[in-house]
Amino acid sequence: MPDAKGSDAKGRHAGRERANSDTSLKNGTPPLLTPLRVFCAETPIIPAIRKPELVELAIASRSRLIYLLTGDPENVEQMIQKITAAGKVPIVNLDLLNGFSRDKYAVNYLKRVGAGGIISTHLDPLRHALAIGLYGIQRTFLLDSGAMDTISNQLRNTPVHALEILPALVAPKMLERVRAISADLPVVGGGLISNMKEVEALLEQGLSAVSTSHPEMWIK
Repeated sequence: MPDAKGSDAKGRHAGRERANSDTSLKNGTPPLLTPLRVFCAETPIIPAIRKPELVELAIASRSRLIYLLTGDPENVEQMIQKITAAGKVPIVNLDLLNGFSRDKYAVNYLKRVGAGGIISTHLDPLRHALAIGLYGIQRTFLLDSGAMDTISNQLRNTPVHALEILPALVAPKMLERVRAISADLPVVGGGLISNMKEVEALLEQGLSAVSTSHPEMWIK
């Protein structure tokens, strides 16, 4: 039988969060969000869903953050709502959605159906996400030293909630520059991670978390 006192406490807490969010929006400022570094510290492996049929497996993991790297106008709302119903935070990769533009209208829609934030390589939708109270995670590909300069300039001009670097194995090369700009900014490594030894090595080198689409690596 559920604990009535516990349920009441949770309800009051959720009510206060909604009230704070409503007040913030009325005042023209986005609501306060739990820093992503808190979630990364809890569980540094973020499930990244590439197939709709893997949603249930992802929400069974310990991570409170769930990446959606797939979706279209017919199924993305359903996937987001499944994730939120499980008490998780769905972060949608706007660049990988089919049938959506990379603009503020798509971001508004994702917020309306329950997304907690977006991932994108494009700064305009990230800025809009930040303005309306969503998490904004900048995704970037670290190909050469020129890319490192570009990323540094973008972070100075557009503060985001986290930086995801692909491929993950080269992400530690960017850490010193990122820390000089923002000591608290979570840095996530994604792509080309094939085993837990690589995950452990990346975390030991200072990454805040890694994202992976391999279900066998999602911590339960």
